Amino acid sequence: MRKLLILLFAFQLLLIQSQVKKNLVIPKNPRIGLSLAGGGAKGFSHVGVLKVLDSLGVKVDYISGTSMGAIVGGLYASGYSGKEIEKIVMDTDFYSLIRDPKSRKESTFFNKSVDKYLFSIPLKNGKITLPSSISSGQKNVYLLKELFKNVSSVNDFSKLPIPFMCIATNLESGNMEIFEKGDLVQSIMASSAFPSLMDPVKIGDSIYIDGAMTVNYPSKPLKEKGIDIVIGVDLNQDLSKREDLNNIIAILNQVIDFGIQKDTRRQYKYTDINIKPNLTGMTATSYDDKKKILDSGYVEGLKYAAILDQLPKREFDRLRQPINQIYSNVYKIDSISIEGGRIYGKNYVLGKMGLRLPSMQTYGSINKGLDKLIATNNYRFINYDIVTENNFNYLKLYVTEDEARHFLKVGLHYDEIFKTGLLLNYSAKRLLFKNSNLSLDVVVGDKPRYYLNYFIDNGYIPGFGIYSSGMSFDLRGNDNISIDKWQWLRNEAYIQSVWKDKFAIGAGISHDYFEADMNGLNKRYNRFLNPYVFLKSDTQNDRDFPTRGFYLNAEGKVIDLLKSEVDKRLIQVKTDVRINLPLIRKLSYHLNLYGGITIGENLPQFYQYRLGGIFEQNIINFHNFAGFYFAQLNTNNVVLISNDLQFKFYKNLFLSGNFSFANLSNDITFEDAVKVNYSSLGATIGYRSPFGQIKFNFSHSLKNNQKSIFSVILGHWF
Repeated sequence: MRKLLILLFAFQLLLIQSQVKKNLVIPKNPRIGLSLAGGGAKGFSHVGVLKVLDSLGVKVDYISGTSMGAIVGGLYASGYSGKEIEKIVMDTDFYSLIRDPKSRKESTFFNKSVDKYLFSIPLKNGKITLPSSISSGQKNVYLLKELFKNVSSVNDFSKLPIPFMCIATNLESGNMEIFEKGDLVQSIMASSAFPSLMDPVKIGDSIYIDGAMTVNYPSKPLKEKGIDIVIGVDLNQDLSKREDLNNIIAILNQVIDFGIQKDTRRQYKYTDINIKPNLTGMTATSYDDKKKILDSGYVEGLKYAAILDQLPKREFDRLRQPINQIYSNVYKIDSISIEGGRIYGKNYVLGKMGLRLPSMQTYGSINKGLDKLIATNNYRFINYDIVTENNFNYLKLYVTEDEARHFLKVGLHYDEIFKTGLLLNYSAKRLLFKNSNLSLDVVVGDKPRYYLNYFIDNGYIPGFGIYSSGMSFDLRGNDNISIDKWQWLRNEAYIQSVWKDKFAIGAGISHDYFEADMNGLNKRYNRFLNPYVFLKSDTQNDRDFPTRGFYLNAEGKVIDLLKSEVDKRLIQVKTDVRINLPLIRKLSYHLNLYGGITIGENLPQFYQYRLGGIFEQNIINFHNFAGFYFAQLNTNNVVLISNDLQFKFYKNLFLSGNFSFANLSNDITFEDAVKVNYSSLGATIGYRSPFGQIKFNFSHSLKNNQKSIFSVILGHWF
């Protein structure tokens, strides 16, 4: 047994030696370089190797990196330790960085109202244009700007705590580009802009993509800098076998790997100590395995501890130094400058960001302001710097405006009320006015309908909008029997202003036209002109499965201003409040308070409060109430309280339980107001899919003998 252990140990040493250049002689006072290869999530293994170098106190004189190697190498060069980078990796949601979702919380009220499509197709000169990638990289800017804030004023990468360079590929010429000067964050983003995953990065007059397309393992550039000993972390893996090449992604990756493998083999002769972690089964997108990948780098690095320990030691512990003269947590911003903006000016930018100058800002608050700007859908990408000149700080924005003005959008939906619907949308920006948005929805299916929304958004200054919609639906009674058929057309004009960044406040006038009949009998035609005021807010973090945020829709309305259909003045006031509170990591509580009162007598039936069904369409005074059929309950005054507990039990899967109770009364009296006359229980299992929500709901009304109701919902509401 002892002989076997000695043999295994000797074999391991032989393997390690095979990764160290033959006849390697460490000169006196050698300069040490670190070459970090690209490989997406596999690059987390670099961090494990850095932890080993830190534990041994190895002095690194120069770093080169490609793609993920550029990100990790840039952080290490800027003064972060291996352990600090490990924490960054473990705390970062890399899937979110790739998806680059626009913040719903910061989105405009108009965009939230039209957030219901599967995909959007931009039109340019009447032709369909396809996106250049999945992500613009905007979330990466937010993260990297904050991480590199201590070196944000460094334009010469040789002046970093450890001199640094990164590799990118010129998309037009196909040539390698070595970045040693300029904007550090922009250079690293160019080095890691993998084709189709991230947009190409424009630097100067050229555009760049991932350096892996030319040099993925940048050891030679270090030798050209006079580095004596190059330590390389090699992420190269064997090519896939035939049985694994069974889809388009696998085949494209294989084709890309052809060139990467060929160049990596060329780089071996410039690499003195080649550390190659065991990454079997790992891919560039194995972000769920980041701890395992990181540990593989640490384990592999320890195998080389003996030879690494022979290298020169640094004379001090690695600490991030405030190289930037304004390096702090808070910055005074005196002014703003915009580079690349042609359509939208400084006042528009400041208004949308909610930025008043001069003011104290953090990187977090600047990122939040830029999120609001990106959420307008008027910008493709925004980079920025905080620049100091003569004790004067200004925020410099480098913007890429979205020049597309026309869009085709598509949506799909099914529910128990409106049945199947295919949504076809035409949207336009800057139509007649620069700050305007137009959305026209046409729903084809079992219940055809349309929605038209046009709004001129002036931010804090009141903007003007028009809205029109038309639909038909059946009201349900006991046993889900149709008791009335309605057709409803609404046209309205309104003004709206933003208050405290979170609220939309305004007033308008609407014209409602109703046709109704009971199986062809008792036909009714009515028109109403109704002035109204409103207050709205929506900070929910998700449309279908919110876990935090607040929703408010309050309205006061005069029914039939001209008294063509009523004898006396009628006023209605209603409010819909939804509060979403996270309780623990995957559990959240949702409270919905809905109430409405009627002041006056002889309320037309079209404006009665109607409860029942599961839906979210904006229909007069209708509101959902699980356990009852669509619009089954009707009254002049209502209070509804709904309680939900939502549990996210696996990625995009949700389970929720509901308890709701309501008070319905035709008169406003104390006796009627305090009693609960309807209640229900329900449970929903939901899935957040690429096509929108998928929900299965089972609900049951209490205190009566009505049957339980099973409902299916597919896709966003419209």
